[in-house]
Amino acid sequence: MGSTRLAIVESSLIDTMERLSDLPPGPRVRELRARAEGFERALRAWTINPPTEPQRAALLKLVLDLNVEVIALGRTAQDP
Repeated sequence: MGSTRLAIVESSLIDTMERLSDLPPGPRVRELRARAEGFERALRAWTINPPTEPQRAALLKLVLDLNVEVIALGRTAQDP
């Protein structure tokens, strides 16, 4: 990849998908997984058409925000 931002995006997406797989299935999990899969597709497309710097920054923010949402959902799923 060659970019620190893209490496962070990639590792965050892996973490997000692993966390989602640990959660009980439901509409919210499906919605978050669909978003993560869309971000993964965008990341793969960039191997063919490299992104601009603003595109990299935007995807990084979206992926990190998604990761925070998934972590929060995991915490609420663990609460009694």
